[in-house]
Amino acid sequence: MKGVFGGNFDPVHIGHLILAMDAIRLLKLEKVLFIPAFKSPFKEGFTSTPFEHRYKMLELATKDKSFFQVLDIEGKRKGISYTYDTLKELKQKGEELCLLIGEDQAVEFHRWYRWKEILKMVDVFVLRRKKDPKKYPEGLKDLKSRTIEISSAEIRDSIRMGKPVDFLLLDKVLKYIRKHNLYKE
Repeated sequence: MKGVFGGNFDPVHIGHLILAMDAIRLLKLEKVLFIPAFKSPFKEGFTSTPFEHRYKMLELATKDKSFFQVLDIEGKRKGISYTYDTLKELKQKGEELCLLIGEDQAVEFHRWYRWKEILKMVDVFVLRRKKDPKKYPEGLKDLKSRTIEISSAEIRDSIRMGKPVDFLLLDKVLKYIRKHNLYKE
């Protein structure tokens, strides 16, 4: 079985990678499929870093790891990225899948496009972000992964303010951010 891990990944950080490894270990997954959103339906008024940069940073972060794969399904489709559409497309290829979502997304799961159909399509596992998990909507499964309190927003803000972000990102991702002058004013 493969785990589908979607999100903005703006930027991808070690928390994403550690939680994906936890999912592989705890669920005995063959692989985690990282799928960056082209445009999140929940990021109204927020301008994400262009898809190409977020995709490239994920490629750099997962390179040489056979248990990780980055897919550009939502980038090719363009428009608003709905998890339901992505899962449906992957399922048509005969993939046995589960969905991995962050705790912050889990509390809003009942607002997702066709969320009840997602629950019928795949098991949905919640990756912990905080020590005190919030109540999740019925049907979601707590993975009991490590608690990783790192956020992409914190990293973007730190870079913008010139503060160090060492150890929060892989070095090759940080070099890419600096090379392309991402997250500056």
